[in-house]
Amino acid sequence: MNTFYIALAGVLSLSLSAAAHAAPVSFTDYAEFYRSLGGNLFLDAGIPLALPCTESPRHCIWVTSMRQALRRYDQPLWTTPGDLGMSPPKGTPDVAFDGEAVMVGARRWPLGSAVSLGPERRASGAHIHPESVADVTAWQRGSSVCLDVRHAGSGASVRYTTVLLLHSDRLYILPPLFGTCAAVRETPRGGFSYPSNAYLGAEQENHPTGLQVDYLLSDGSTRIARYLLRFSDPGNPYSFEASLDP
Repeated sequence: MNTFYIALAGVLSLSLSAAAHAAPVSFTDYAEFYRSLGGNLFLDAGIPLALPCTESPRHCIWVTSMRQALRRYDQPLWTTPGDLGMSPPKGTPDVAFDGEAVMVGARRWPLGSAVSLGPERRASGAHIHPESVADVTAWQRGSSVCLDVRHAGSGASVRYTTVLLLHSDRLYILPPLFGTCAAVRETPRGGFSYPSNAYLGAEQENHPTGLQVDYLLSDGSTRIARYLLRFSDPGNPYSFEASLDP
């Protein structure tokens, strides 16, 4: 075992060994479950973005400052929600998402060039219409920025979130099933791990009995932990008991 994995084992050993011998723990919230694992890269609740739109022609963009909106669309007439300022509030990341790219300050990372770590590979030039999105939440820690892009929808579709992680100057798209920036965890040497989730049960998508949560490194294949979530009521994924799969 090389020094990287020795260090990684040292970081995880206490929490994982304790979890392996503990009784299953009940949860009703995925962010709460992910945070209970420890070592989270993003520690707070995140910052909601606003959606200003130009009047004619109509363009919309999710932002933390009006400056970001004007940088993307230099139009004289805007519809601006709430009290969106020209600059983001102190301590808030200056970010934007226009459906085609993530912007931090004046820099831009296109979705088409992102590294997709999900089961489906996003095609180059992919686009998400901003007005098809229900809300966007941003996190920042150091140079790392993450966006939860939650799509408007109903039924099982609300279980899927586009998670965009900017880390070490590279944009990643994380798996969407119960995905959130709150789930991203630190690893040695400035790396990260993330959950890749899959339903359990014979009927899986329609009536799942649980969820298998595999934490993978950013190479997309090295698994460092597996958790098993058992739904209290099969088919209802929001009340569950979680345990480490040794």
